[in-house]
Amino acid sequence: MRFLASRLHSARTLLGRHPFGTRKHLAAGMAAALAVTAAALLCPARAEAYCRSTTCLTDCQPDLDECKTQGFPLYWASMCVGFSLQKDGSVDLAMDDVRRVAVASFATWADVECPTGTASLTFSELADVTCAKAEYNPDGQNANIVLFQDYKWNYTGEFNTLAKTTVTYDASSGEILDADIELNQAFNELTTSDTVVVYDLQSILTHEIGHFIGLDHSMDFDATMTPGYEQGATDLRTIAPDDIAGVCAIYPPARPAVCAPTPRGGLGDLCYAQATAGDRGCSCGLASPARKGSYGLLVLGCSIGLAARRLRVRRLKA
Repeated sequence: MRFLASRLHSARTLLGRHPFGTRKHLAAGMAAALAVTAAALLCPARAEAYCRSTTCLTDCQPDLDECKTQGFPLYWASMCVGFSLQKDGSVDLAMDDVRRVAVASFATWADVECPTGTASLTFSELADVTCAKAEYNPDGQNANIVLFQDYKWNYTGEFNTLAKTTVTYDASSGEILDADIELNQAFNELTTSDTVVVYDLQSILTHEIGHFIGLDHSMDFDATMTPGYEQGATDLRTIAPDDIAGVCAIYPPARPAVCAPTPRGGLGDLCYAQATAGDRGCSCGLASPARKGSYGLLVLGCSIGLAARRLRVRRLKA
C-alpha cells in the first residue's frame, strides 16, 4: 500500500473557519450562512446537507453546502469498528457513567436503517487501554481511543472547543486506519446526567463519532453534525435525517465488507513511544513516521465548538 507525504491538519473551529466568541464573529458566521442559503435558492443543490470528510487538506473547493469537492472521501473498510476507553477516564466523572455514555453514543450510529436496508456499520467495545494520546503506529499495535484531557488542552481554542477527533487515513484511497477522540474536560464541565446538564458528554461524543466514521460538519442546524452546541442541550444525542443520509451514503447496506473490529496491527495497550522506549526522538506515534518520512500518513482533525450566544436557536428559515 502506497502512502503520500505526511502533513498535519489543525482542528476545525466552529463553522469551519470562524472561531466564535464576539459579536463580530457571530455576525460573520450568520452572514456567510445567509449567503449560502441565497445561493441555494438560485441554484438548487442536493436535498441533504451532510458533508463527507476527504483527503483534501488545502485549497479545497467547497460546494453550496460547504462540502469539500476534492480528495477521496474517508471511510472504514470494515463493517464493524472497535473502540477503547482510556483506563484513567476523567477525575471528574465515574468510569461506569463514561462507559455507559460511550456505548450509547456509538450505538446511535450502529445498524442505522437506510431506505434499502441496514447500514453496513457497527461497533465493538474492546479492552480499555493505558495510552492517553491520539496517535497511530504504522509498525505495530493500535487502539481507537476515547480519552479525556483533564488538566490541559494542547490545541487552539481551549475555551470554545469541547472535543477533537483525529483520523489517520490512507491518502491514496481515503480508507481510515485509526481514529481517536479527545474530550476537553480541562476547560469545560462535561456531564453524564439526564437532568443536570452542562456540556452533555453524550451529545458531544455522538457528534465526534460522526467525524470518527468520516462525516464532516453539516449546514443543517437540526443535524447532529452541525458545528455548534448550546450549553445544556441534549438533542445531539440522537441523529437526524441528514445524519442518517450521510451514514447510509458512506456505508450502504450492500457494501462488500467483512467484520474486523481489531485495530491495525492488533489492539495495543501502550502508546507508541512507551512501546518503543529505545526511541527517545518522539513523544507519540505520529512524530516518528513523519520524521522518518517513509510512511507519509495524513492526519485530519475535526472539532465541535461552543456556539456563542446560543447560536443553535438562531436558525435560518428557508
